Amino acid sequence: MHRLFVRTLTLIAALVALIAPLVLDATAASAAPNRPTISTGIKLSVHTADGAPLAQAEVSIKPLNLAGTTDRTGTLVLDNLSAPEKVKVNVTVKAKGYRPWILRNATLYPNDTLEIDAPLSDSSAAQDTPEVIDVQPHRSESGAAQTPGPANVTQDIGTMATHTTPPSTIRVRRVSLGRTDVVDFKTYVKHVLPSEWIPSWHSESLKAGALPVKLYGWYWTIYAKYPGSGYDVKDTTSDQVYNPNVSYASTNAAVDATWSYKLTRNNNIFQAQYCAGSYNSSRTTGQCSQNHGWTVGNYMTQWGSKWYADNGRTWQYMMTFYYDNAVVGTIGSGGGTLPMPSWPTLRNGSTGNDVKAAQHLLRHRGHSIAADGDFGSGTEAAVRSFQSANGLTADGIIGPNTFAKLIVTVRNGDNNEAVRGEQVLLGITADGIFGSGTEAAVKSLQAQYGLTQDGIVGPLTWQASFGK
Repeated sequence: MHRLFVRTLTLIAALVALIAPLVLDATAASAAPNRPTISTGIKLSVHTADGAPLAQAEVSIKPLNLAGTTDRTGTLVLDNLSAPEKVKVNVTVKAKGYRPWILRNATLYPNDTLEIDAPLSDSSAAQDTPEVIDVQPHRSESGAAQTPGPANVTQDIGTMATHTTPPSTIRVRRVSLGRTDVVDFKTYVKHVLPSEWIPSWHSESLKAGALPVKLYGWYWTIYAKYPGSGYDVKDTTSDQVYNPNVSYASTNAAVDATWSYKLTRNNNIFQAQYCAGSYNSSRTTGQCSQNHGWTVGNYMTQWGSKWYADNGRTWQYMMTFYYDNAVVGTIGSGGGTLPMPSWPTLRNGSTGNDVKAAQHLLRHRGHSIAADGDFGSGTEAAVRSFQSANGLTADGIIGPNTFAKLIVTVRNGDNNEAVRGEQVLLGITADGIFGSGTEAAVKSLQAQYGLTQDGIVGPLTWQASFGK
């Protein structure tokens, strides 16, 4: 397979968006010690409109001044690249006998691979001008809203989707092209996620986005949002932005990692909406509930998912935080449960909510330490003291054996530090009062992991809480 060799490029001085060119030469990269370099890559697949690979297609990428030709499989790969930051690129593809093809404003992110699918149509006297594809802004940047469906939706008779198994295909209205494409459903999700979530975000945020993206499309293959139209969704922000020409290694990995899971209410798929929101821990950001008129508990904020991922939360946590009464299950099952997670290992230097919850448990056991989420020397000393008093190896590390002695069963009516610890893990107000709200959150967690939904936090529920 032919590979593209790129000669070392000099730094481009520009007033706006141009950045230092990418280089393949590691020696040249090391010659600029003050400029950070992060591995990234580009992969192009060039083919005819009916899918036949096009060899020797000429590719150029601006403003990076890169150029090359596709191999016999129609593929061109640029890997082991280095970039100081993200950059907008325009990609032009030309092949003899075919109409030129241009992709504009695709973002190349550091430490990720931009994957481009370039279908070339036959050239003719009437079509000798390039076919231009513009990458649209993310909803997280534009703030555009999904439009609501009919008040009383009905099942779309003839669909292959069920509430336990997603569809094999989805009918997508290509609004600007004036046609409807029948698209493989997983391919659809992979080409929506990078158009809705920013690929450089934390992997847990991308996974959190993959579920509602899948669920939204899945829901509208069961029910008719556009009755009698012949399509299920549009490719715009009215539904979900779909671009079949662009995907990323990071977003594809997020879709693959969550593909076997679904989100249900009362064992049924529901319309999981999302909007830009704000970078904070709130479910009630005005941009969604006030501007769009949506009901809190029925939507997720994209920037909020980034905030939670950046602060150590998992995609499973975000599903039940944002969507009321939602259960994460496995595809093919009526309800479904997640596998029981392992206890974390906490030691000096660890940070986050797991540490904070453990500190609340230590405070409940009589140790006067701050519950600040920072496992420092004071917490280590308290752990060693607790371990010595309970016949454990006093190594200052909280693992399964220490957790078994440290946790305490709590239930509705309790008011103590242990309750605060559980509330921290649940992501609700940590006031130490175990009331109906805390009980409901505990039961929701228990449902995720197939535990008895009694609202009592015993050993298994503590384990599920810490393992989220």
